[in-house]
Amino acid sequence: MNTSQSRQRAAAAFIARGWPVFPLTPGAKKPLRHCRLCSSKSPDYQPHRGVDDCPHRPDTCHGFHIASTDPERVADWFARYPEMNIGIATGPARLVVVDLDTNKDGSPPPQQYDSMGVADGGDVFALALERYGQAFPSSTLIVGTPSRGLHLYWTLPPGVTVNKSEGAFGWNIDVRATGGYIVAPTSVTTDGEYRRLSAGLDPLAAPKWLLHHLEGTGHMPKPPSAVRPAPARRPTSDRGRTTLADLAAQLAAAPEGQRHRVLCSVTTAAAYLVQAGRCAEADVRAEIHAAARIAQRSENEIHQAIESAFEYVGRRGAA
Repeated sequence: MNTSQSRQRAAAAFIARGWPVFPLTPGAKKPLRHCRLCSSKSPDYQPHRGVDDCPHRPDTCHGFHIASTDPERVADWFARYPEMNIGIATGPARLVVVDLDTNKDGSPPPQQYDSMGVADGGDVFALALERYGQAFPSSTLIVGTPSRGLHLYWTLPPGVTVNKSEGAFGWNIDVRATGGYIVAPTSVTTDGEYRRLSAGLDPLAAPKWLLHHLEGTGHMPKPPSAVRPAPARRPTSDRGRTTLADLAAQLAAAPEGQRHRVLCSVTTAAAYLVQAGRCAEADVRAEIHAAARIAQRSENEIHQAIESAFEYVGRRGAA
């Protein structure tokens, strides 16, 4: 079986799973170039916003926006471009793909990874696994990249949206989901082939720890914030101040791998201090935020933990 036939079989397997595919440039990982009517650099360019008002029936124009699960359309692309690579539109496929990249240019890791033995995206992902007490997800779909990186595939549950973002997960890690695409296995670039490394083709459902992590790294859209009444201006009592200081110290000294759990428990306990009238909310927010920074928690994770704690305690108080 030649490479074109192999890719056609792979594309058929993808669309059978409901994953829309589209043509990538032969030997590369970019979409096929726009036609003369859709390329802004062409003298024949006709201004338009995208697929919906394209001046002709969109074919290979507009990248992953024209991805299809129509076998006849995909077969027509291969008939005209037999050496084309395959892209999967991850958003409509309901996929989230974590791209663990290698350190291609040999640049030093960011300062936050000092003394952690981090050399590439795989090491950063290992830190996330350690933090949540998880093993490497070897049972899901795994694709090796020409640069010796890894693409880890999962499916998203109904109603969950993950936005594509560059680098927010961590150094040398990208996330491919809504608003993006992934280069599919069997595709070949000048550097090598995208090869399936896992035994099966079907990804597992995204685990709760991964969705929680993606929420903390800003990949998931935030719901509209509820309008909360201004906190009552209750002064912090001496006893409340002592208890709050103990909670903050516990968080600041939390060991790696337990810091998120301690952040959540400490923040909830501090929110109860406010509800009981022993601490001012402003004091609690300031103390917990400072301690969480010492524990190397991200701004987004700190914000989510504090807001979730006050919302939870508020519901319990209203019940």
